[in-house]
Amino acid sequence: MVINMKIKDKKLKKLVDVSDEDCLHRPCYWPRLDPGVFTQGVGYKTRSGKQEWLCGNREIRGCPIPKPDPNL
Repeated sequence: MVINMKIKDKKLKKLVDVSDEDCLHRPCYWPRLDPGVFTQGVGYKTRSGKQEWLCGNREIRGCPIPKPDPNL
């Protein structure tokens, strides 16, 4: 089950789209600006609206299964 939520990253001072509240403390967490939609041969095209932050690993590869333990 995929859950989307936005959690405030205190270092970035931005909301980041992640799958659960512990993601900020997991080793797989990689915050990055949403580059948009990629089309081969064309490149990236921005999504409509403002550019937001998301977990890059989740966007590119999906969350690892099982998820690593948070480093609390």
